[in-house]
Amino acid sequence: MKNNRFRFPKITVTVITLILLVLFSITAIRYVNKPDWLYGQPMLIMMGLAFLIQIVLNIVNWRSEKKIVILTTLFVSATIAASMLWRFIALGATPS
Repeated sequence: MKNNRFRFPKITVTVITLILLVLFSITAIRYVNKPDWLYGQPMLIMMGLAFLIQIVLNIVNWRSEKKIVILTTLFVSATIAASMLWRFIALGATPS
């Protein structure tokens, strides 16, 4: 039987992963369209690493039934998403 405990934090971590995927796609498209963009390649590398960490957090989150683990993965996911969004806004707006 499937346990539906803590569904909201688990779904929230999955939505954060989708947001990171959208940011990664927008950054990749911008880098392809403007290859001389100074921060394009470092941002893609950092977002790729963040996305891999996010996937691991999703796996841990959906397999766990412990509240502390689920809330910790939610906190780490939110921190990663806020960092990547801030980096996207700060470095994406700089003209090169």
